Amino acid sequence: MVFERDRRRFERIEVKWPTTVITSDGQFTGEPKSLSQVGASFYCRELPPIGQEFRLEIQPPSHQPILVSVKSIWAMERVPQEDSSLFIIGAEFEYISEADVQFIGNVIAQKKRKGGKTIP
Repeated sequence: MVFERDRRRFERIEVKWPTTVITSDGQFTGEPKSLSQVGASFYCRELPPIGQEFRLEIQPPSHQPILVSVKSIWAMERVPQEDSSLFIIGAEFEYISEADVQFIGNVIAQKKRKGGKTIP
């Protein structure tokens, strides 16, 4: 499913779910910073190709993995480390299943009902 609407009008939530970044050059781990029904920002030690499509496998607790095709739209070095750097990547979903869109929407709604903060 591809959304052609204004992507910024979708609320985001902060999550800390294990994530695997899968590119044509291999795979590496990442950690989401925020997640919406149309995109994600995440931390990783390697920089995926900007503007090119790759995949994310996001593992929510007690749920099947969310598999999405994404395109990174921005990246920046976030936290310099002694031996490497930590990047933060902003990516929009190129494809996500309708079931996963609904799951993410439900997680966001549950967080709001419990008084949790969403990111506008």
